[in-house]
Amino acid sequence: MSKTATAPATKRRRRPAAARVMGGKGGEKKPYTPYKAPDSALSVATVKLLYALSEGPIVGPVNDRQSIKLNGTPLISPDGSENFPGTIWDFRPGTVDQEHIAGFPAIENEASQGLPVELKSDNAWTRAITDQQLSAVRIRLSWPQIWQVKTNGDQIGYRIDYAIDLSVDGGSYQTVVSATLDDKGTTEYERTHRIDLPEGFTSALVRVRRLTPNRNDSNFADLMRVKGLTEVIDKKLRYPNLALGGLQFDAKQFQDTPKASFLMRGRIVQVPTNYDPQSRTYTGDWNGTFKLAYTNNPVWIWRDLLLHRRYGLGRRITADMVDHWTLYEIGRYCDVMVSDGKGGLQPRMTTNVYIQDSIEGYALLSDLASVFRGSSCWNGAKVTMVADIPGNEDGYVFTRSNIIGEFEYVAAAYPDRHTRAKVAWDNPENEFKTQPAPVTNDELIGSLGHRMLDISRFGCTVEGEAIRHGVWALKSEQYEEWSVSFTTGMEGQNVEPGQIICVADEMFSGRPNGGRISAATRRVITLDIDAEVHEEDRLILNLPSGKSEGRIVKSVSGRLVTVMADYSELPEPECSWSVESADLAVMRFRVQTIEPQGLHQFKIAATQHEPLKFPAIDTGARIDPQPTSVLPPGVMSPPANIALEARSVVSQGIAVTGMRITWDAVPGATAYNVEWRKDSGNWVRLPRTGNLGAEVENIYSGRYVARVSSANAMDVTSIWGSSPEVELTGKVGLPPAVAFLTTTRELFGISIKWGFPPGAEDTQRTEIWYGPANDLGASTKLADLAYPQADYRMQSLLAGTTLFFWARLVDRTGNVGPFYPIGNGVMGQASSDAGPILEQIKGKVDESAISKELNDRIDLIDGSGPGSVNARIDQAVQDFTDALAYDPEKPYVKGDMVRQGQRIYQAEGPVAVGIAPPAAPWKDIGSTLEEANALAGEVHQNTLDIAEVDGKLVATSEKVDGVYAQVNPAYAGDTTTNAGDNTVSAGVWSVWSAIAEGDYAQSKRTDLVEASVNANTAAISTETTARVSADTALAQQITTIGAQVEGNSTAIQTETAARVEADGVLGQQITTVETNLDGANASIAQNTQAIQTIDGKVSLGWSVRLQYTSATGEYKWAGVGLGLENGPGGLQSKFIIDADMFAIGQGGIIPFAVTGGQTFIKAGFIEDGTITNAKIGAYIQSDDFVAGSVGWRLSKNGIFEINGSVPGQGRMTMTNRSLRVYDAAGQKRVQLGDLSE
Repeated sequence: MSKTATAPATKRRRRPAAARVMGGKGGEKKPYTPYKAPDSALSVATVKLLYALSEGPIVGPVNDRQSIKLNGTPLISPDGSENFPGTIWDFRPGTVDQEHIAGFPAIENEASQGLPVELKSDNAWTRAITDQQLSAVRIRLSWPQIWQVKTNGDQIGYRIDYAIDLSVDGGSYQTVVSATLDDKGTTEYERTHRIDLPEGFTSALVRVRRLTPNRNDSNFADLMRVKGLTEVIDKKLRYPNLALGGLQFDAKQFQDTPKASFLMRGRIVQVPTNYDPQSRTYTGDWNGTFKLAYTNNPVWIWRDLLLHRRYGLGRRITADMVDHWTLYEIGRYCDVMVSDGKGGLQPRMTTNVYIQDSIEGYALLSDLASVFRGSSCWNGAKVTMVADIPGNEDGYVFTRSNIIGEFEYVAAAYPDRHTRAKVAWDNPENEFKTQPAPVTNDELIGSLGHRMLDISRFGCTVEGEAIRHGVWALKSEQYEEWSVSFTTGMEGQNVEPGQIICVADEMFSGRPNGGRISAATRRVITLDIDAEVHEEDRLILNLPSGKSEGRIVKSVSGRLVTVMADYSELPEPECSWSVESADLAVMRFRVQTIEPQGLHQFKIAATQHEPLKFPAIDTGARIDPQPTSVLPPGVMSPPANIALEARSVVSQGIAVTGMRITWDAVPGATAYNVEWRKDSGNWVRLPRTGNLGAEVENIYSGRYVARVSSANAMDVTSIWGSSPEVELTGKVGLPPAVAFLTTTRELFGISIKWGFPPGAEDTQRTEIWYGPANDLGASTKLADLAYPQADYRMQSLLAGTTLFFWARLVDRTGNVGPFYPIGNGVMGQASSDAGPILEQIKGKVDESAISKELNDRIDLIDGSGPGSVNARIDQAVQDFTDALAYDPEKPYVKGDMVRQGQRIYQAEGPVAVGIAPPAAPWKDIGSTLEEANALAGEVHQNTLDIAEVDGKLVATSEKVDGVYAQVNPAYAGDTTTNAGDNTVSAGVWSVWSAIAEGDYAQSKRTDLVEASVNANTAAISTETTARVSADTALAQQITTIGAQVEGNSTAIQTETAARVEADGVLGQQITTVETNLDGANASIAQNTQAIQTIDGKVSLGWSVRLQYTSATGEYKWAGVGLGLENGPGGLQSKFIIDADMFAIGQGGIIPFAVTGGQTFIKAGFIEDGTITNAKIGAYIQSDDFVAGSVGWRLSKNGIFEINGSVPGQGRMTMTNRSLRVYDAAGQKRVQLGDLSE
């Protein structure tokens, strides 16, 4: 045998193969042919798959086994042949009493997570079992190939030993399977082992071990895998109410478990009894009952999901909580047959969807409702559906007369609209794979460009339906741009979500088109206002039952409107009406939400409804919306065909060249804005015109462009329309420069004047430019001043401000002349003269409120004069102390007081003769004790009164409490008092009063503590007042402390007031200290005040004022004040001191003082100073002056020395006789004047 027959199959040793072409001698043995054993490891396995298809009952496969596919291939071909011979299919529709499917004695579930996995001898595979319902597990092992190659090249079988162990409830592993594979196979071989689990186990571990080591040699194919683990529950289940599908087939037909797909007719649901789902027709009227049938109408599928107790919301929502009549109308709309766009017909809306995931209930119902363009809501009594479908176009009428407040509109922005839509749908011809259906809005794509809207159509398997949905989305965006919200009263109960309403708002429509009727018969209606109603118009009324109806107008006579047909009900007065005509329709909206807003009020939100869009969606009809407003449009088109031309005219004997601008009219335009420019200069605007042309006179030669925009009556303007650039020949050159430019100093300002040269008669304006530096490039335009104005005042500058000015002319055609002056500007400076400035400041100070406060004399403190607190209390005391004894022969009137014994009585009304106290109407108000020359008493008086004064009720209440003691003049023989003594008295009194009438109320309390001996007195009084009227509130308190002995007195008074009036508020506190001695008066007053008024006035002030008046009449004062108030100069703060001398000092040093109209400063540093007149004592010098080195110095003796900025730069000196210049070395180089110095 040649070596080539036995050489190992390695690349390294195959080089000698060349010897195989060598011959041999006759009679030599033939080469050995390796043996290849036949495959003995052949899998024979049957796959059994049980599918839970749906909640039952369902109809089942559309075309029996042709509707069942494995990996995309049907079980039965259209010609009837089997694609998978031996395959068994069984089906249960999901009824309550269905039988179990034969061949499935157990419940099996293959857990493939983490599998397949290679099994190696050094690493066992383990899986935990925790489901206590399991009866067993089935382990599926596989070998992709199993063989070995011997040294002679023979391919034979190979042996692999393995074992399966089981550990129960944490126990040790027990071997339950010991097996061997001793076969040969070149294709995958599978083997399963069932491992029974003990009853009542808690947990278990299954372990698979490979006992034969891995060879890891290319001459051995010994790869072993754990491919699957199936959980088994031994029980025959029939799964009531669950649709099942069973498949059994030979496993050798597939490499792995195939993917099964089913084309089914799904759930059998409740549908109206008069509905035939097959023909999609409705017979007669519906009585509200249901039957069971299959349908793909999305409305009845939605109802089934809503009410089903197992997989829907039926445990929370019952059938009596659903508005079935609205669903019935929407369902009928869905079943209408429309064009499919390919020459056939198809239902308008269907749903074919397989729901296999747990989804949030409302989200799923919302997705399904989107199929018929709907959304669900609660209408206060039931679950109802709002769908965008045709409805009663004569909706309930709302006008400005039956709403509360205003209509609030919101419109979608025009650029936010889409022009293209891409609607995703599932194509049944392509295995129900999702693909897009494109839709384009050709009307908007030209103006808005390509704006894509991506839509995922739920449960859509029909391309025509997807296209119609895209058209609906684009048309809704285009024609239903408005939404409205408003609040109404009880009429809000007459509408429901989804209902169409009519809004007649004259503020939106531009003329009255709605209101309430004054009177009515069934055919003649009397309107409440004069409205524009014509024959053939449509009059829509709200009827008493809550519905609305429209009728065609037959004739109109004033406010009487006669319609062609009777209304179904007799309209009542106050029912709302609206009218629509050919040029003005009412706006229609579909109600989205109704929210209660307090008692008997409802807020309604609705979106615009365009009835003409539905034919456009189904048939592609053109939409031509009726006008809902006669107001000018909100968007205007620019003028077209804008043209320029030059024209020559003779004006006052001179030929003048002008420019004519023309354009075409724009519909709805009432005026035009016109601008033009020359040679790419600035745009020049002409006056707005209503004509179709404009003139520009005295043009210069150059290239011209004009632009024009249109404007309507509401001043809505269009974008600019421009003309082509045109070369025109006219005036040559630029405007001349001004003749002169001068400035004049003014107080806090600069006056500017200029002149016009000859030939400047066509000047349009003068431009004034200015800047703080003498640099034209850095200047700023100050003003544009129309010709022929030739002066200007610049005000509100700081004193001494220096500016530079330039001027130039601009003619009527926009040409700009040169600046004057060409280089350096004309300097202008605000006046720095201190005298006029101080006079102006003095005037402003004198006008301020704080200055007036400082200059006013201090008021004397209210003492014991007429009307004072003391005087009022003394009068009340005297009424009690002077009360006479009761006289039985005398009648008394209300208010009289008498003494009876040691009591004091007051008459509460007229008292007849002989009626003595304490009988009524006498009232006991106090007690008194009088002996010899002394009197003591206690009083408690309450007075109540209600009377009618000038037609108003006035209620008054007053209370007086007091104690007093009085010693009368001494009698003859008294040795305890001095000669000439008068009365000695003391008292404590409190008087309370309250009054109320109409819109006025006042309460006041006065307290007094006083003592007196002869003319010497001491008293403390407090008067508190609170007063309120219709537009005024006042709170005030005055406290006074005073003492007086022999004509000399002192007093302290504090007055606090807070007042609010219709035109402002005031808060004020004044404290005054006063002394009087021998006829001389000294006072100190502190005043704090804040005032604000509704006209914007603000005045805040704090001041302290001191004053003295001698006995001879000499008067002197001093004061200091802080103020903040707004006047002609705006809001300004002020600090004013009024004194003969004002000084600032510390530590015995006075660095600053003002006296006698002069200011004295010990040392001062000024950053920028302006001095009208100055006197220097010894010298004035720079702050770096060093004699003969740096700086400068001007001495009183007349010597002026100037040095360099640094030492060594030389110097110059000047006297009244000579001028000398020295170099850096100090050598004199130049001398002028007296050479002898």
